[in-house]
Amino acid sequence: MGVTTRPVDLGFHSAVKSGIRRTDVSPGPHETQLHFRLIHFWEAWNPLKKTLIGIEMLLIDEQGTVIQGFISPGRIERYLPKMKPGLVYKLNNFYGSSNKSVYRVSDHAVTVSFSWNSELSVLEDSPSHFDEDRFRFHSFEDFQASCNRKEDLYDVVGHMKLVNGQSFNGTPVLDEVEIARARHVLVHVQSHDGPVMKLYLWDQAAKEFCKKFKSYENTPPVLLVTTVNTKSLGGTLALTSMSSSRVFMDYDVQPTIDYFGWLASNPQSAEEVNAEVVTKRETLTIREIFSYIKQGSTKEVFFECTATIDDVVHGSTWYRAQISVYDNSEQAVFVLLGDAGFELTGKHAFELVSNYFEANGNQGVTQEVHVPEALLSTIGQKHNFCVKVTKHNLDGKSRSLTVTKILPLDTPPLTEASEGNNNSAEGSKRTNDIDEMGKAKRLKCGK
Repeated sequence: MGVTTRPVDLGFHSAVKSGIRRTDVSPGPHETQLHFRLIHFWEAWNPLKKTLIGIEMLLIDEQGTVIQGFISPGRIERYLPKMKPGLVYKLNNFYGSSNKSVYRVSDHAVTVSFSWNSELSVLEDSPSHFDEDRFRFHSFEDFQASCNRKEDLYDVVGHMKLVNGQSFNGTPVLDEVEIARARHVLVHVQSHDGPVMKLYLWDQAAKEFCKKFKSYENTPPVLLVTTVNTKSLGGTLALTSMSSSRVFMDYDVQPTIDYFGWLASNPQSAEEVNAEVVTKRETLTIREIFSYIKQGSTKEVFFECTATIDDVVHGSTWYRAQISVYDNSEQAVFVLLGDAGFELTGKHAFELVSNYFEANGNQGVTQEVHVPEALLSTIGQKHNFCVKVTKHNLDGKSRSLTVTKILPLDTPPLTEASEGNNNSAEGSKRTNDIDEMGKAKRLKCGK
């Protein structure tokens, strides 16, 4: 069974006071009366300037057509006290503006904007029927096609596999203090027979998820989240909530009720867990790891990162083995801990550091020093690194990333030309430079 919705009517109508004549909404001013149910509204902020852009909303008319609405900051105080999701309203006078091209939440080409002479009031005892809601569900293939395009925000419904790493074979326990600190919840969700997807719920959506999840006597298996953005994190498809997102579970709305019925008829779907999919660490570029750190999360996490070693960092006042690495996006300093040094060089990290200081004694940082051959020989090598984002990274005290494990490459190393259309020449030059730098270091160290 699939969850489907009625095709969206792309013609949005406004009714005049007589309720007889209807006209299509087009760009420009409209001195007519519009009847609609208010589905949802939310604040829209400029993420860079941290300024309020306005109030955005979803409206639905008698035809079941959904359209986006907008109130500018200067008019919020006038209209916000009257607004309540679920109520039916009439709006006298408005302006039809073109729908935005990024993060669209409706199919309609026009946005209803409240203008200087708009009048909003509740429509009592309306003879017309207004649908409660309308959803836009798409397949996994559609999510893949829209990945990183920042265009339409679709809705997703499915059954949950994991919540913050906890399986539904038991009873997941939500640590609301930790979730509030991290500002997000990670849910592994599967839609019918599609693949398991990672769904990140941020801020208000995370709070709403926790509230609903804990309100159920039994663990709710079905989840519906609206207007999710599709992103690629290190080549892995991930869905993330937006400020416009809403959260529904088992019996909240008709699509979750329908899905719950399908799940009851197909219990094997709820029991199956693809361990490789749900437990595999995300593979991120160095730039994406730094971007995660900048998001303000406080939760220490692990990522995989494929990078090439281009130098050995020495002269540090701390007793630790450090390497400089790069990929096609960014450079970083990796600190080797535990078995990571052994997996890379055949020597544990403490041995590398001990040998380094034993060989160099008390020489100052301005003196030529002896770098361990075991580390020098790794220059130019490419590896999969298991990287831990630590509290020091999240607090902004350090940009050096901790490596806890070195993993074998899944596939033979790619040539520089195959890794990027525009970086092939530069990458080849970089490889030659690294080879020469390694030779120079060996000569300087008398090796």
